[in-house]
Amino acid sequence: MQCLSWASHTLKGLAIIAQRKPIKSGTDPFVATIIHSMKRIALLINETPKVEDDNYLRFLPELLNLEYRVDLLFIDTLRLHCNRVEASGFECRHPPQVDARWPKPGYREIDHETVWLLGLGVRETFLDKFQLLSALPGRSSLINSPDAIMHLKSKYLLATQTEFSVPETYADTNPEALLSIIESLGGDWILKPPAGSLGQDVFRITADDSQVRERVRDLCARGYAMLQRYLPEIEQGEKRVLLAGGRVISQYRRIAESDHRTNLSQGASAEACDLTPEETELCGSLARYLLDQGAYFCGIDLAWPWLIEVNVINPGGLATIDRLTGRNFAPDVVRAVIDSLG
Repeated sequence: MQCLSWASHTLKGLAIIAQRKPIKSGTDPFVATIIHSMKRIALLINETPKVEDDNYLRFLPELLNLEYRVDLLFIDTLRLHCNRVEASGFECRHPPQVDARWPKPGYREIDHETVWLLGLGVRETFLDKFQLLSALPGRSSLINSPDAIMHLKSKYLLATQTEFSVPETYADTNPEALLSIIESLGGDWILKPPAGSLGQDVFRITADDSQVRERVRDLCARGYAMLQRYLPEIEQGEKRVLLAGGRVISQYRRIAESDHRTNLSQGASAEACDLTPEETELCGSLARYLLDQGAYFCGIDLAWPWLIEVNVINPGGLATIDRLTGRNFAPDVVRAVIDSLG
């Protein structure tokens, strides 16, 4: 069937109405108008066998409370269909229960006022998905922006800026170049992928380690490997600080237990904590800097005075802070992000 762009635009309003639950006869026309003009937001998430206690589930109640029409869409189903960007999912009128099965999904055009990226899906199709998201209509605000995702997830941008203290950093595809740095400069180093997560393939190494050459060569065989100077300050714990809409939301401390890694998924412990006045000032500056980069919601890892990492894709921490403090900060995140969109 031929796809006609003018027909798509002409029938767009009818298509949207057809997808919605019919309004009962006798409903006040004013109420019907409000229903059909509600703000729309799409949450792009990773598809899992069942509903999980993830950020999308924590954001849903506040978004619905703010009278958003919320579509949950699966990131790995993104496609271009008849010149329109679509994804499979469903409208969510009530927050689902953890471990519940998903409703039967269907494809929907992504033309929402706001699109919140809460998962990247499989690595192999990242570039295609990124380009599809960049092709969304100009009226759609993407959280976080394509520029923020591209430049902040890989750690290169922060490593080259001079406004904040970051570890001495190198990145290369040549294992011999990195091995030469380790051997000539000495000391302890952290070897990791530039865009890794959850502490996977992260090693603390020295020139004397028996496996150093094997590990560097193995990581370089898969692409770029990043080398950062080990920071002793991290032995006192690393603070995960959640930022939204250009301001600090909350934080907690992560302490390595089994090895050097402070990732909870790698066995680290967590405890409630406060920020010092110096950390508060630094995090405020970082929040404004990251918002200028298009990062509306992110998590930073801090070991004073060092900025270790910025997480711009669905940063963890809300569930941990809730468990440690008994307070749910998800509504604060949602309101800060929405307010910052203007």
